[in-house]
Amino acid sequence: MIFKVIIGSIAISFALTILLVFGDSPSFRNTPVQKARIQLLKATSKISQLYEVIDSKSNGRLLNYLAWVVPVGYLIVVSVCFQQFLQKTLPMLLTNLFQLGYILISMMAVFASTIACIFSDPGQITQENLKGYPYHPNQLIFFKNKFCHTCQAVKPARSKHCSTCGHCYLLYDHHCVWVNNCIGLRNYKWFMLFLFANINMLAYGDVLCYAALSPQIKSLKGMWQVITKTTDANKVTGIFVILCSIFVVIAIMFTALQFRYIYLGVTTNELDKWSEIEHLISYGILFKVDPPINDEPYVEKASYNGRVVYISLKDEKVLIDANNESQFTLTPVESVQEDIDNIYDRGFWQNLKERF
Repeated sequence: MIFKVIIGSIAISFALTILLVFGDSPSFRNTPVQKARIQLLKATSKISQLYEVIDSKSNGRLLNYLAWVVPVGYLIVVSVCFQQFLQKTLPMLLTNLFQLGYILISMMAVFASTIACIFSDPGQITQENLKGYPYHPNQLIFFKNKFCHTCQAVKPARSKHCSTCGHCYLLYDHHCVWVNNCIGLRNYKWFMLFLFANINMLAYGDVLCYAALSPQIKSLKGMWQVITKTTDANKVTGIFVILCSIFVVIAIMFTALQFRYIYLGVTTNELDKWSEIEHLISYGILFKVDPPINDEPYVEKASYNGRVVYISLKDEKVLIDANNESQFTLTPVESVQEDIDNIYDRGFWQNLKERF
């Protein structure tokens, strides 16, 4: 029964995703596929209206309550999977004391890292920690004297206000729905431990579950028959093989992506900002100005009332026009990698030490 529910849930989720993404393509116009997509969107709209009604009755706190559904649900699912593994799969294995110890350590690491991520401080901005914060604005994606009116505090470079948590955090990376917490300067190490603990759990669990089934498997077709048409223990173990094989790849890819960001000296939050800079460069409208004007070394070329001007990246005020253009040397920026120095990239090892 559990096997059918899980496989059915995966199939339905996949089908709905494909329907939403591709159901409106020209090849499906005026077909049952497009009509099904329209009905799905209507149902989604009704759910959204219901959400707004309930949210208004909870003084706008509904999203905060719902945000706990994912981490609590994750811990419940993991707990149930561990219980099923110990009850159904483990008796099928020939394990020694070392393996049993490693299995228990792997399980505890998942719980410990998840709880650490949930309850750790990402680096909430206070007057005390601002004094020793070493990161300066590059006047390109971060600017001087940026003020958060919600927190009533100056936002240093690389920080961001999270609307979900309601605070500004130092070296903000992203808000992680899996732990309902932001990932920043103070808890990035726990987030990476969370990722490694899950990779270890999924990879080692996959190996153990396949080892439990392998004596009964003669071929790929035989494996499916062993999983679906034999004992409950085989069904549960087969589910674990399928789920672990899928999610370990996703977890490894996401972790590798985090290491790439560390190598580049950027955070997840900063990627969007750098993408905006690359967008300006692609249109040939980002210029380096010498000498810097108002401490801003870069300006954006724009059109204002039919004339060419150069505006601030910070607040879009006109900084250079025909009246003062001769006082500056304007050089077009052609490449982020070659023409712009990322002052936050101090080399992979230093970036890694900074995060951990």
